[in-house]
Amino acid sequence: MIPLKGADVRRVLHGAEFTPANREKRGALSHFQPDAVLITRDPELRARRRTFNEEVLRPEPLAQEIRRKVAQEMATLPTEGVLTWSRFHAAHRRLTRRIVLGDSARDDEAVTRLLDRLRADANWFYLRARKTDVRVAFQRRIEAHLRRAERGSLARVLAQTRTDPAVHPEGQVPHWLFAYDAAGMTAWRALTLPAVHAGPHDPAHLRAAVLEALRRWPTTLAILRDTTAPTRWRGVTLPEGSIAAVITSFTDEVPFSDGPAACPGEDLALLTATEMLAAILRDREVVALSRRSPLDHFGVRFAVRPRER
Repeated sequence: MIPLKGADVRRVLHGAEFTPANREKRGALSHFQPDAVLITRDPELRARRRTFNEEVLRPEPLAQEIRRKVAQEMATLPTEGVLTWSRFHAAHRRLTRRIVLGDSARDDEAVTRLLDRLRADANWFYLRARKTDVRVAFQRRIEAHLRRAERGSLARVLAQTRTDPAVHPEGQVPHWLFAYDAAGMTAWRALTLPAVHAGPHDPAHLRAAVLEALRRWPTTLAILRDTTAPTRWRGVTLPEGSIAAVITSFTDEVPFSDGPAACPGEDLALLTATEMLAAILRDREVVALSRRSPLDHFGVRFAVRPRER
């Protein structure tokens, strides 16, 4: 079932008869983040989201550190020549590891490669067995970084946040690493918007550009929910376990989902993406070279040159 009207979308995203712990999501994400909010059912969902993730992922305590780390990683990108997705993506992944795990994780590309392997297998969860050895290796690397709980990282905030052990706080970390990819993709796509280059580079303007990029090119193409019981819907009864798919390109208002499963890291992701744009444009004039749609962001390239002062 695909809701198209605003009231129907709100019912799917807010209604108690629809669960975000959709069967397909549970099958895929349990490969590498079995304790993540996206596949948690009530009553654990409330504790994991509202009393832990929302508390840890508040941007204010880390804002200054995020700006410092963003500036340092964006400074590794060329100021003259051609800027490609591969160069930007590598810098963004270093940044993600620093924000989530701490500066000591900056060059731990192994933890990212292991996560990529787990995510690739998750896409084929109906056909592939779980790679227990890969997940164990991934978890060990995560746990080593979390034990350091470095200042200026989400790992430190996690260590300082009291919560019920049933929340499995360390089990939320894989999703933070995974979800941060959306901030990088959105910042990259926002660079293609003429308004980014024509307007002022103040935080409010750049944040609006990030939101416009999300509206035009959503990073999540569909938001899935399952019915938790037989549900009446426009004159028919949907069986328990029926899938509802909110197509985000039809619904501008939900780039970070909505309702009880709305992204608790929305403000953190927007802050990071906005700061990346600001850091790139501070020292560079940027012109898009590719005519390819930013939705296929891998092939988008930019000509860059030093910005005149």
